[in-house]
Amino acid sequence: MTVRRLGDTIFLEGVCAVEDAEILLQYLQAGADLVDWADCTHLHAACFQLLLSTRVPLSGTPANPELARWLAPILHSPELSVQDGTAAEALFELEP
Repeated sequence: MTVRRLGDTIFLEGVCAVEDAEILLQYLQAGADLVDWADCTHLHAACFQLLLSTRVPLSGTPANPELARWLAPILHSPELSVQDGTAAEALFELEP
């Protein structure tokens, strides 16, 4: 499994494919507050969009230098941080 949770931390390891986006969303909805992507070698756009929209803090530098170069600056950008916690909560709501 490329997405796993231990306590309040989500670990992204190896190739995080589109199939991993659903479990990533479930872990984020369950209250995980940190994502460690140090062992991530590929991040599908669906997983990237979840990280981008939820603004959960990231730990580590991705194993793939392209991820580190192109995606890390976007995900760590202070201009995109969620200022209001209620705005972040709305992102986790699922339609009935």
